[in-house]
Amino acid sequence: MAKRKSQFKLLKDEPKAYGGELLKTRKGRRHGRPLDTKNTMHLVLRSSKATGEWAFWRPQNKVKIKLIISKFSQKYGIKVLSMANVGNHLHFQIKLGNRYGYKPFIRAITSAIAMAITGASRWNRLKHESKDRFWDRRPFTRVVQGLRAFLSLKNYIQINQLEGFGLQRPQARFFLAWNQLKGLELESG
Repeated sequence: MAKRKSQFKLLKDEPKAYGGELLKTRKGRRHGRPLDTKNTMHLVLRSSKATGEWAFWRPQNKVKIKLIISKFSQKYGIKVLSMANVGNHLHFQIKLGNRYGYKPFIRAITSAIAMAITGASRWNRLKHESKDRFWDRRPFTRVVQGLRAFLSLKNYIQINQLEGFGLQRPQARFFLAWNQLKGLELESG
């Protein structure tokens, strides 16, 4: 049997991740943020200032964050498929309704979360120096292509949710694998 030729690519493969630590290198700054309306995206917002009273996992802050996310996701037509609150960073699996909804959505949630957590407002400002910013870096996003990547992200966010409840990563992985195995036994039985 003859070996089949692979399809000729007319366009180069563009990187599917942008933001966060990637912006420290020239390679990471070389292209714009990839946005995709057909596939889901992994979004990470990180703040080293989110400790103590400002920690995301505190009950009053959790409620504020959920309200902000639901309000702005409806307003800008973005579906939040899953979310993990880990205390100092947030993981989202989102699906964009259109390309133009991402920029106002991310601006709205980052500013609203920072203002809700810190108590800052237009009239009651915090110190504004570059080292005193609430968010560490720009949001990290990655386009999730394919079923395997989709399921891996789903598991990753579930593990981060369990870490947010206080489990260590190995315990969270074991707990998730055990629950998935139990689910398979229930379906076959």
